[in-house]
Amino acid sequence: MTGQTLAHAIAAAGQHPAIALCVVAIVAFSESLAVVGTVVPAALVMFVAGVLVGHGALGMAAALGWATLGAIAGDALSYELGRHSAVARRLLPMAQRRPALLAKGQDLIQRRGAASVAIARFTGPLRAFLPLLAGLGRMPRRRFYVTNVLSALLWAPVHILPGALLGSSLQMAEAVSGRLALLLVLLALLLWLAVWLVTSVHRRVAPWATRGRTRLLAVLRQHDGRIPRMARGILEPAGAGGQAMLVGAVLLLAAGGLFLFLLEDVITNDPLVQADRSVFTFLQQLRTEDVDQVMVLITELGSVGVLLPLVVAVLAWLLWRRCWRSARYWIACAAFGELLVQVLKHTLGRARPLALYGGNERFSFPSGHATVSVVVLGFLAFLLARGQPVRWRQVIAAIVAIYVALVGFSRLYLGAHWFSDVMAGLSVGLAWVAFLAMLYTQRQITEPVAPRQLAAVACLAVLVSGFAWNRWRGPADLAMYLQAPQPQAIAANTWRQGGWRELPMQRRELAGDTEERFVLQWACGAGGVTRALEAAGWLPAPPWTPAAALLVLTGTSDLAQRPVLPRLDGGRRASLNFLLPAPHGAQQRQILRLWRSDAVLAGATAAVPVWYGSLYEEQPRRHGFGLREVPVSDTTGLRLQLQAGAGPQLPTQPADPTAPLLLACGTGTGTPP
Repeated sequence: MTGQTLAHAIAAAGQHPAIALCVVAIVAFSESLAVVGTVVPAALVMFVAGVLVGHGALGMAAALGWATLGAIAGDALSYELGRHSAVARRLLPMAQRRPALLAKGQDLIQRRGAASVAIARFTGPLRAFLPLLAGLGRMPRRRFYVTNVLSALLWAPVHILPGALLGSSLQMAEAVSGRLALLLVLLALLLWLAVWLVTSVHRRVAPWATRGRTRLLAVLRQHDGRIPRMARGILEPAGAGGQAMLVGAVLLLAAGGLFLFLLEDVITNDPLVQADRSVFTFLQQLRTEDVDQVMVLITELGSVGVLLPLVVAVLAWLLWRRCWRSARYWIACAAFGELLVQVLKHTLGRARPLALYGGNERFSFPSGHATVSVVVLGFLAFLLARGQPVRWRQVIAAIVAIYVALVGFSRLYLGAHWFSDVMAGLSVGLAWVAFLAMLYTQRQITEPVAPRQLAAVACLAVLVSGFAWNRWRGPADLAMYLQAPQPQAIAANTWRQGGWRELPMQRRELAGDTEERFVLQWACGAGGVTRALEAAGWLPAPPWTPAAALLVLTGTSDLAQRPVLPRLDGGRRASLNFLLPAPHGAQQRQILRLWRSDAVLAGATAAVPVWYGSLYEEQPRRHGFGLREVPVSDTTGLRLQLQAGAGPQLPTQPADPTAPLLLACGTGTGTPP
């Protein structure tokens, strides 16, 4: 639904760019108006405008120009209204509903003078009041307008360029593969949700829990039994630790209840198990070779090869600091977390979605990576955040949430666990951390763990162990998770007489979603294909480097220097990419992409790989940073070029009009089929 909405918005903006630019100017103008600007989401609208620019629906210069003009006009109108005392007297009662903002604006003008206009333009709601206050204070017109224009020239790019970069990235991802674009959106939503959850605990859960504790204590004080006394001991606000005890109790109850719910559903095979299968099937459809490599690296960050060195490094630090009690809690936290995982796996014996492991590791519930990541990093975050400023606690919580969320998602993406496995691991791990944190707080342990130095030690341990573990285990893990298919042998005559139908005929994205048709199949070695195409005037595409990526993002007009965007078929990259240089000064070029199939022709001497691919014509977009590619269905030009270069042989072509062009290695170009 999100992708369709974005596509409709881009199409509408492309069809009516004048209306879209008017909206940009009006919103930029409205945000600067006195009082009205406090409810105008200009930052969001400018960001969306940037996305449209990056996607090619709007021109960059036009978007920046209209946004700048709107911002200048809005500030100017508010300033002039402030200079007219009769109008200002009518606006002030509405503005005085925000006394804190008015006081802040007046103080800023007194301290910074005309510079306050530029500062306020980037300071949210203050922007809607300061030009009015500047007019009321009779700021000299010349000073105001110079600052107004210069700050608007900076404000528009600051708000539009990040969106343009995102739009360009999404456009490139969509051109490469729709599944890749969808996966990036899912990851962005996941990370946003993870950060939102941990920040909401502090901003929303703590006040709600405080009110609930007050009511519960009033009830408990009316009883004098043993259980009410124990409950009052936990809920009574005892100094600085009272809030931590309360939050810990809420997390313990919530996470523990979620784990028990998941456990009951798994044991009884309830509908959650069907949801597990749906999530597994959906994510397997999004897999791509490049993302597989990234996810293997992320999943290794939650493995024993990274977390065990982290546990040892933190333990060594605590012992060196003589934090004996903290060290005991740290050991108990990590050891019990791993023990709990192994006991539950062996007891329940639930099979994994894919048969990736053997022994006790073949069981999946709960996810060991998710559980131990939450246990180790969660208690470490507790030690680092305890007694620290709010900003430090939020940063630590956000980093840990992103780390754990990525590890959990990688287990789902790679097919190592079901969704309920990961959620159970997260919940039981969080419950265990909350329980230990409550004990630690109740016993009023105040050992000097030096949180900032400990954070540096932990980061260094993760980086060093992650790099070493990936170098040692990376290739084997990648081979295990990718599970590459075995080549399928096919006779040369069978391939020519209809076996070509067994190879992919259209590029595949998501399930049931097919793209352009593959217009040729080529039985030959990679070296033979390259030599034949070079003889016909084709060149290997420039490799992707940081400099080449910058050329793509900036939209350089020199097509000869720009690399070819990768395209994916069923998550697999095209193995061979070639381009036909355009005539001098021409702003278009032809591209040939070839994928290696799982089929090989069984020849007399050796098996010959069979490639399939498509032709494209590429040219810069009128707007935006990306390239526009149009599939080419007519292979006559390619066939004539190859024949002129005395390259491959053309076996008898099928009579079927939908059949691809069949090519085979000729003498001197590779092993004949």
